[in-house]
Amino acid sequence: MDRTTKEQLYDAWHTFITRHIILPQVRPIIATSWQRCWARVDPYALLKPPRLSDQHLFSMQVNHFELMAIARPVMEDIYQYIENSNSVVLFANSVGYLLDRVGDPGMLATLESLQIVPGALLAESELGTNAIGVALLEREPLQVVGYEHFSQPLHDFGWAAAPVFDISGKLLGALGIATRVSNFHPYALGLVVAGARAIEAQRQSDQLLEEQNSQLAGINAVLSGINEGILVWNTDGVVIHANPAAAEILKVAPETLMGSHLDAFVKLPPYVLDALHRQIPISDLEVNLSVLGETISCLLSLQYVRGRRGIRAILAILRPLKTLREYVQRQVGSPTFDLQNLVGESPAIRRVRRLARSAAAARGCVLIRGESGTGKNLLARAIHYHSPRSHGPFVVFACTAVPSELVLPELLGVERGVGEGVSHASKFELADGGTLFFQDVDALPLEAQSVLLNYLELGIIQRIGSRKPVEVDVRIIASSSADLEHLVAEGNFRADLFYRLSLFEIVLPPLRERKQDLELLIEQILQRLARQLGHPLSLSRETLGILRSHSWPGNVRELESVLTRAAVQASPGHLILPVHLPPLQTGVEMGNKVWTRHLPPLEEIERQAILQAAQQCHGNVSQMARLLGVGRTTLWRHLRRMNISLDAYREDGGQGSSVSN
Repeated sequence: MDRTTKEQLYDAWHTFITRHIILPQVRPIIATSWQRCWARVDPYALLKPPRLSDQHLFSMQVNHFELMAIARPVMEDIYQYIENSNSVVLFANSVGYLLDRVGDPGMLATLESLQIVPGALLAESELGTNAIGVALLEREPLQVVGYEHFSQPLHDFGWAAAPVFDISGKLLGALGIATRVSNFHPYALGLVVAGARAIEAQRQSDQLLEEQNSQLAGINAVLSGINEGILVWNTDGVVIHANPAAAEILKVAPETLMGSHLDAFVKLPPYVLDALHRQIPISDLEVNLSVLGETISCLLSLQYVRGRRGIRAILAILRPLKTLREYVQRQVGSPTFDLQNLVGESPAIRRVRRLARSAAAARGCVLIRGESGTGKNLLARAIHYHSPRSHGPFVVFACTAVPSELVLPELLGVERGVGEGVSHASKFELADGGTLFFQDVDALPLEAQSVLLNYLELGIIQRIGSRKPVEVDVRIIASSSADLEHLVAEGNFRADLFYRLSLFEIVLPPLRERKQDLELLIEQILQRLARQLGHPLSLSRETLGILRSHSWPGNVRELESVLTRAAVQASPGHLILPVHLPPLQTGVEMGNKVWTRHLPPLEEIERQAILQAAQQCHGNVSQMARLLGVGRTTLWRHLRRMNISLDAYREDGGQGSSVSN
């Protein structure tokens, strides 16, 4: 800085201090700083910046250890270029406390005489305009030389500083250089800017590396925690990862596998090697691996990790067949339907519960018969739940829901080679150790009936496309609402299979034959609906009378449907009235037989007719009389005698008298 410039800056500083006027030669960033310092800093006072105690300074340095560990080498690199120039390299935190310094002994001593030592606060509010304080406030690099300092004790010095930010833009601190004005070089600002960027880059690199290591540790923890075996090897065949599950499946220690060639331990089947050669993915293929001379059966999936230059690694997922079957068992589950949930106290339903307990304790097949809607599926689940196989799966094969051409593949399973599609297990294998329930067994095609009969006689099945028989342990329960004897006579159902299935036969009675259980069933269903809807439910006397007189051709399923629809129609907290009931069926065809309702007493028939007319005519007496074919006076007399109110049926809320109609 030449003499003229120094004099101009001194005049500008003196003018501002004495007259509070900014002259044109003052840089805007310096002028702004002077304005901030005008009312807070005495320009002539000795420097006495606040200073941390040794204990607090040490605590702050520990808190900033990672940042200082990065900044210190950068500070030393800068000092190598300016050594013996009577200069000091400084680093302050984001508030302005000086955390570290390195420099020439003479300059260090000079700064100490000005109280600028580690722990001192270099903020603008304490030292006036200075490079580190202003750089932290303005968040940009700058130099402050000579008379640009607001405080007179700093006029003999030149400072340069640059802020340091993290990857998100958060201010971390400032890197600075302090020297005498006579030794100050304009390149000092470039040095601190380059140093600040180096600190930022190294910190970002360290953070990214730490994040990657954390993610890798997390991935390893996840891979170690899953039950499936994960095995990864590179294109040279060297294993680069093996989780504990893979080591357990292969019965080789992970540390032995890591870094070794895969083929030193595991021999893959030829078709898997061919798939690897052609880079064909494999999904859940049953394979036999030769591991150190021992054969291990498992499900194998192969995926390829690709990079810019092609395949980088091969990922293999191994799952033991036993583990897969246990997983299926957990998914299909052991039902929690208890025989006590089979509501009723009629002799017929008591007999069913007694037979079901006997069947649960036995080992043979069970055939459950009864009309549609009587609860055959629930009874089958209850028998399984009470049996010694309750820990095993309960697998349902819905014979009517599977197209005839898919019955055998679904029932027996399919074995496919590489590239031919996905193999899948049979229903027998999925039910191994538990129960296989054939729902509506009468719909089973004759070929599938032969498969079921063969299993019952031999205890083995064979997948389609496989030559290997599979031995499974499954109990068979079947249900039917058809006349199986008639189907046997027509040749549509195998007689020998019928006899094998009916070793233990349970017939569920229709609801019309156990009317004394109706109110118990209604109570159970209403309690369940009340929990679902969140408010209590109850029936009016008229509604209960209608339900009692109905023959229920759809059995319990129809009862549940009717009550559900009525509960939705009724207002919360109010009775379920006849108006809320949906139209009821009068009969249902069962095979070649049509079940009709038992005729109720004549008075009850009249009552039902009046209630149905009230529902259709919305309580209008004139319309009801025309619909019923009687006079208004006669209808009114019946209403009074039967104590029937039409208020609930009227669209206007029933505020008027029925006579007004």
